[in-house]
Amino acid sequence: MNLKLQEYEVTSSVPGAFLEVRQVVDISEIKTLKEEWLELEEFNPNTVLFQSWHWCNNFIDFAFGSESLSPIVFTVRKFGELIAILPLCIQTEKTVTILTGLTEPYQQYTDLLVSKNVDLKEIGKALFTEFKNVDVDYIHFGQVRSESALNSILEDNAKVAGERDAAPFVQLTDWDDFESYHKSIKKKTRKNMRNARNRLEKTGELSHVSADGGELLQSVIDRAYEGREAWLERLGITSRAFRRTDFREFLERFKQPDNTGVDVLAMAMAHGGKPMSDQWGFVYRGRYYAFMATWHEDYEASSPGKLHLSEVIETCYERGVEAADFMLPRSKYKMTWAQNAAPVCDYVFPLSAKGWVFTNIWLDFLRPLAKKALQAMPTGLRSTLMGAIIGLLKRGK
Repeated sequence: MNLKLQEYEVTSSVPGAFLEVRQVVDISEIKTLKEEWLELEEFNPNTVLFQSWHWCNNFIDFAFGSESLSPIVFTVRKFGELIAILPLCIQTEKTVTILTGLTEPYQQYTDLLVSKNVDLKEIGKALFTEFKNVDVDYIHFGQVRSESALNSILEDNAKVAGERDAAPFVQLTDWDDFESYHKSIKKKTRKNMRNARNRLEKTGELSHVSADGGELLQSVIDRAYEGREAWLERLGITSRAFRRTDFREFLERFKQPDNTGVDVLAMAMAHGGKPMSDQWGFVYRGRYYAFMATWHEDYEASSPGKLHLSEVIETCYERGVEAADFMLPRSKYKMTWAQNAAPVCDYVFPLSAKGWVFTNIWLDFLRPLAKKALQAMPTGLRSTLMGAIIGLLKRGK
């Protein structure tokens, strides 16, 4: 991914609202927002990792000096006080320019950081007034949670794009400890998982380890990437992140979490000493975000991902984590252990004629047809076709 961080600034005011909205794009000025940004995070109990200062700053340091991407951090002030931050960027895909989340496609949620006791409608009006000053074809807000501040603004101003989904999560503080939580799971599920473990233990010992650094973290990050890449290839499907030529390079940064400011947690389940299932993610303000997982295909029949989630949740309890967020998609194996799922959707807002055509004809009509046709293909044919397409896309970047 060739990224270029352009530097410019636009300032505007919203008459009668005492709000000042700025587009901050100069890298050095974005850096000066650190203390106010961190303070805003403390005021906002629902701040998610992917709009936190450390996550965004880590990405800017990674992308600095490359081409095709321009960060735009929207700040909203009232009487000079910072009351909202929306970290976005401009990306170009072929002939279409998009205003989207700052760290897309690596972020898993898009949200707005807001202070306490603010008028979200007032902030929304101010932001959408300013959005129209950005020279792009359309705005894309990916994976917006229904309970988020950003969703409150978008549901009346933008349109939903694509399929709605939900992100399974476990609010661990609803139970005193793992044992109490485990008893809340259906008896049949617990029996099935116990039987699966017993069958595996007949041929080898099951073990589970976790780490927030060191060799285990590094190994899990590597195995998860390679396993997920192979799984996508086998199924003949793809993801925007894996199509990026520098995705793995970005993940390498988290092998040394002290250098990023982002806390990392890696977990590995083994059978007879052989890696069976891996998962790693981030811990931010008491919440674990499951970023990437994989399992060895030799254990497919034993539901390794489902077995591992139990260990993941127990590890979160041991480490004092308050919530485990398994993020999109709403997979069946996740819902085995998660009793809740937060509704999530994408929003788009066209700003040009080209943007209107792209969002209304391609995103709403042609893309779903293409996806349906692809899914109907035999796995082997789909895998071959997608491999060729991905190769072409990577060579074109």
